[in-house]
Amino acid sequence: MGGDLVLLFGASLLGSAHCVAMCGPYVAMCTAHFVPQGTSPRARCGLRLLFNIGRIATYGMIGFIVGAFGQIAEAAAGRLGLTGIVAIVAGGAALMFGLSMIGWIRDPAHIVAAAGLGRLLMAGRMRLNRAPAAAAPLLLGALQGWLPCALVYAAASRASLAGTPIMGAITMLVFGLGTVPAVFALTLVPQAVLRRVKAQRLAGALLVALGVLLILRGLASFGLVPSTGWW
Repeated sequence: MGGDLVLLFGASLLGSAHCVAMCGPYVAMCTAHFVPQGTSPRARCGLRLLFNIGRIATYGMIGFIVGAFGQIAEAAAGRLGLTGIVAIVAGGAALMFGLSMIGWIRDPAHIVAAAGLGRLLMAGRMRLNRAPAAAAPLLLGALQGWLPCALVYAAASRASLAGTPIMGAITMLVFGLGTVPAVFALTLVPQAVLRRVKAQRLAGALLVALGVLLILRGLASFGLVPSTGWW
């Protein structure tokens, strides 16, 4: 667990306003289903909390998976004397997603969306409408966590370097906690208000910084740049 997780948490906290445009309609539909009119404030809060728990649990699962693959990749690269290549690749991915959030390049996540994942998840959401009332918000939140998102993919890039599946999951949990305020606000504050929050470019800048640090970490392992306390 490196200090660069501070950058990741800051990017998730600021960049979660990006979720307003990406996930707002989905959250609005889910809210209409599991927070009907007349629900008490306590019940509304509980249902929204379940939704976010489900979403963050998905992030933890993603972190566990990429952490496992990252551990295998680092072990294989180590046998070849190329340990730093994994950090360079992960850093390059984080850098690319950061630049997309700044607006300098097209969002690479559109490739996954074009493959039909978004439509598949929306179809799953319709099926979950028939789930028990207590389970629906948890499952809908878990489903939302899989929606294509540059911010999530950048975080997963960092989680791949966590060393173990458990540490990968913890990395994504740190990221997920940073997204809670904005996604929770989507069910409380009009989207028009949230869209005025102009923090996406700053979040992209933090992801770019994260990517650069990971690349420098990889280069340092090859002895191409000096190793410092920052990488």
